[in-house]
Amino acid sequence: MIESFRIHRFLIWTIICGFFGILSPLSAYYMPDILALIGSTQNVVLTMSAVTYRDAVDQYVKNFTQLGSILMIFLTMGSVAGEKADGSLQFLVVRPITCRLILCSKMLAMVFMTGSGIGVAMIFSSLYARYLFPGFPLIKFVQSNLLLMLYLVVIGVMTISVSAMVKKPVVAGLCSLGLWLLFSMFGSLGGSGEYSFTRLGTEMIRITEGYSMSLKPFVSSLVILIGTSEGALQIFKRWEPSQ
Repeated sequence: MIESFRIHRFLIWTIICGFFGILSPLSAYYMPDILALIGSTQNVVLTMSAVTYRDAVDQYVKNFTQLGSILMIFLTMGSVAGEKADGSLQFLVVRPITCRLILCSKMLAMVFMTGSGIGVAMIFSSLYARYLFPGFPLIKFVQSNLLLMLYLVVIGVMTISVSAMVKKPVVAGLCSLGLWLLFSMFGSLGGSGEYSFTRLGTEMIRITEGYSMSLKPFVSSLVILIGTSEGALQIFKRWEPSQ
């Protein structure tokens, strides 16, 4: 946790989350005006249907499940691999501190950082959306943000786990980005694709609109959390500081 503050990881995440929270309802609300302005400069008439709070929520989900995912990978890819590279991790493993404790502390700090950022984004987005869009379902939107947090936590745990398996942060980042893209492509498929954790973004929109949630992406999220963390632990235990 102290490390997140020391290298400004927590601050960067919170500021960008707040920016996403403000940008999402504003961009949705003013999109017709932006399109009209672009069309007038090209002598083309661009029209779109009346915007509602659904457009704001959809933009909010896209910002976090796309740009937010990349940012999460970037901020956590050096959690363990970075300390391996600079030699600071060897001072921990020679002490009576278990590998499990090191990984758990990294993941708990990431969960706290994620929750704080999502909380800030949710507050800003709710304030602007309620002002701009009458009938904005505040309670359902707050509830749906729990799924968004789970989505980002899965990515964070996956990245930290990969970081514990490799020696360089860049390798951890590229591998995690590749895994995220694979799950995203899998989630775009029908049938078995519904089990991809990347479907949590879609479920978030469904909850905001008052529909029930599918448990398929939730179950797969738990499997990924447990599987990646345990796999990383077994490999991390074999790491030797002298290497």
